Amino acid sequence: MGEVTKPPAAKAVPASGVRPAPRIIGPVAPPVYTAGAKPGATRIVSQGAGPLVTEGMKARQRDIEKKRRVGASLRQVEEEEAEERWGRGRAWVLRLVGVLIACGVYLKMQSMYGDRWPMLAVWIFLTVMLGVAVTWLIWYLDYSG
Repeated sequence: MGEVTKPPAAKAVPASGVRPAPRIIGPVAPPVYTAGAKPGATRIVSQGAGPLVTEGMKARQRDIEKKRRVGASLRQVEEEEAEERWGRGRAWVLRLVGVLIACGVYLKMQSMYGDRWPMLAVWIFLTVMLGVAVTWLIWYLDYSG
């Protein structure tokens, strides 16, 4: 007795969906089995199809990127201007606080000693005021130049 050959089995169709089309060898991707797909839904891109990303799409993407960069630079300029305004406001507040402290110290000394200040207090007060004046002068000359 010889070998018993079995007849070739028919390829089984999955219970849900369609059997994928035969595999095509070439630059296109093979079809992928999708459960629940309708028969004939398989579409293979032909050799002569155009590129997926056209020049118009690239130009649009460049325009979008350009608008995004312009918007980002405008936001950065606005943030820098706001920070500069806050810095100027803070400087004026600090100056006002310094003047108020100096006036408070002067009035306290005046109320304690009247017209008879101790010499050490006079020298300390004059030294501090002279130091503040010289520091401001140096800063102003450096800042304006």
